[in-house]
Amino acid sequence: MVRWRHLPSGPMVLLLLVATQLPDVIDKPLAWTFAILPSGRMLAHSLVISLPVLTVVVLLAAHRSYGRYAVVFSAGYLSHIAGDFYPIMRLGTDYYFFPNLFWPLLSANPDRTLSFAAHSPDSLLSLAVTLIVFGLAVSYSLVTVYQRYE
Repeated sequence: MVRWRHLPSGPMVLLLLVATQLPDVIDKPLAWTFAILPSGRMLAHSLVISLPVLTVVVLLAAHRSYGRYAVVFSAGYLSHIAGDFYPIMRLGTDYYFFPNLFWPLLSANPDRTLSFAAHSPDSLLSLAVTLIVFGLAVSYSLVTVYQRYE
């Protein structure tokens, strides 16, 4: 967005919000609700899977003149993965979920707890902050879209 020298529009912010959450939206239910995957950080969190998929998305979007949106989507998606795997910077390959980053080339380590309840926020304050930030971002996006098409 800095490259294009203007603030992101509502649709761009909404796309970024979706992209940053998409790996969890895909993996967590498949692991914790349907027991299809052994880990909530596996399929959509794997660079072996996500990099080729995002490359195709960017190429197809660029061909249809939506390259800017695809780049923002990819950056948001990859920032989620970077956030989940930041302990690798400190622990290296000793990080429990390290193999999941390269699944299916490496065998994935399963989650130690397989439920949404086990991974809930520690405090009501952390949940409230998350919901407020998410609500503000969605509100900004919707207002911008409304103003654009009014």
